[in-house]
Amino acid sequence: MPIDSLPKFHCYLVKDSYVGEPYALSMHPTIFRRIAERGLEENRRKYSYLTATSLGNAFKKFLLNNGYTSEHDKVLINAAGKNFSSFDLQFLKHKSDFLKHIEVRSGVLDPGILYLDAEDKGIPGLEKCKKRAGMEDSTVRHDAISDAIDVIELLRRKL
Repeated sequence: MPIDSLPKFHCYLVKDSYVGEPYALSMHPTIFRRIAERGLEENRRKYSYLTATSLGNAFKKFLLNNGYTSEHDKVLINAAGKNFSSFDLQFLKHKSDFLKHIEVRSGVLDPGILYLDAEDKGIPGLEKCKKRAGMEDSTVRHDAISDAIDVIELLRRKL
C-alpha cells in the first residue's frame, strides 16, 4: 500500500503544563501554539486533542477500525521507530493510559540497524539513515507523522 494512503493517527496530548529540556521544548513551537489555541473553532475542526486518560482507548479504536483485532481486551502491536523503546514508549507508559489498551511486543523495528556501517560508533540517527538510503530529502522534521513516514520508507527500502 502506498505510504500516502496509509491510515494515520494524529492527536495532541493536552495537559495543564508541559515540562522538559529547553532545547527539546523549543523544537516544537507550532505544536505548543496549536495546543494553546485548541479552543479556536478552526483548530477544533482541524486537529484532535486528547487527554492522557483518553489516548490509549482512542488509539485502540483507530487500530480496530483499521484491521487490527483485540486479544484479552488489548490490541497487540509491533512498533517501529527511531527511539521508540527509549523515549516514546517510556512517555506513553508513564504519562498516559496507553498500555491499558495497547500491548506492545518487546521487539521494536528500528531502521537504524539496517543502515549501520562498520565505522559507526552507534546506531545511526534518522537523518544519517535517510542519507544512506538515498532519500532525496534527509531533513528530520521531528513531528510524529513525518518521522513515522520516514521510518516506513526506510524499512521498505531495506526489507
